[in-house]
Amino acid sequence: MSDQHPDQGAKRGRPGRRRAVGLGVLVGIIAGLLAYLLAPGSGLSPQVAPCAGQNGAPEVGRVGPSALSGLREGVARVLPQRVARLYEEGTVLAASAWTDEEPAPPAVSPKSLRPDSYEMRWWAPNGDDVVADVLVFADVASATRYLEAASSTRCRLKASRLNASSPPLARNLSWLNPDGAAQADVYFARGPRVYRLADAPAGQRGLEIGSGSLSRAFATIDALACLLPGAHCTRVSKSVTPA
Repeated sequence: MSDQHPDQGAKRGRPGRRRAVGLGVLVGIIAGLLAYLLAPGSGLSPQVAPCAGQNGAPEVGRVGPSALSGLREGVARVLPQRVARLYEEGTVLAASAWTDEEPAPPAVSPKSLRPDSYEMRWWAPNGDDVVADVLVFADVASATRYLEAASSTRCRLKASRLNASSPPLARNLSWLNPDGAAQADVYFARGPRVYRLADAPAGQRGLEIGSGSLSRAFATIDALACLLPGAHCTRVSKSVTPA
């Protein structure tokens, strides 16, 4: 005879089954969350998602680290280190045009594929925050689509678009960036590459962009953009550095 009640074994087994079921549900939730976070365009704000999410602008390709040196060299010519202080650089995704996400540093593994892009950020002598980047797409059609989306007023606050004075076929865009600062951008495409130069003038933070308040910033970035590869400007101003 056993001194154990027939039901006691079953009762002791139920918590184990409940724990197994609970663990299975938790693993499923974590897997689903990872899939969401790793999906292109995930984690974007509702305002940005329509332009930069899965159904928005095309994404840049993926390349080995050695392919980035040429991109960096082209972007670096905009502002020499002796003129402005470089404070950040690395690769960016297509959504950065709207999110102003910081560039990613080099990957831990030298063999890891990186976004086919490069961005550099400087503090100009006058306190302006100046950014230059290049994004490389699969083909000219994808670059054209991205240019149209990134230089549009959609998914931005207080945005306005106009033709740039230079380089040829470039577009200017003014808007309030995610930090609430007034920002002037210039975009242009050359083949599968899209270039952007941006200037967020010091002290221009608020809910409005004053009329003509970005005129100096636009003059600066339009001239500096002529130093980028393939800009094809007819002439470049000798005084283009932010004072």
